[in-house]
Amino acid sequence: MSPKERNIPSATSPLARPALTPKVGPLKVGSRDQEPEQTTEETPTAPTPRRPGRSRGGRRPAPAVKDAVATTVRLDPEEATEVDLFVLTLREGVRRTRLDKAEVYRELMRLAREDDTVRKKLLRRL
Repeated sequence: MSPKERNIPSATSPLARPALTPKVGPLKVGSRDQEPEQTTEETPTAPTPRRPGRSRGGRRPAPAVKDAVATTVRLDPEEATEVDLFVLTLREGVRRTRLDKAEVYRELMRLAREDDTVRKKLLRRL
């Protein structure tokens, strides 16, 4: 065999790429020993309608890159995980596909500046 030639593995070889199989039907509930009593098909639920108004939330969009001032917040690994999970729950709560931590931070700062009770709670924590 010349150096430029190589053997291509057959489809049954463990070196071959996996073959994709089409979806064949609903998931069957039960064990292999007994006849399945029921099948479970998840009926797609209609998404709840979004609230009218702005789709981005907040009052102002994010600043343009050339005008933005970078801010760094350092977190320990456990707290970073908690923040990530909290932002995910916020994203689900506002029914959006994207939500930046920077956007959450900006809105928290605005909320603390505008709402005196939030500002007082923040002062107590600090």
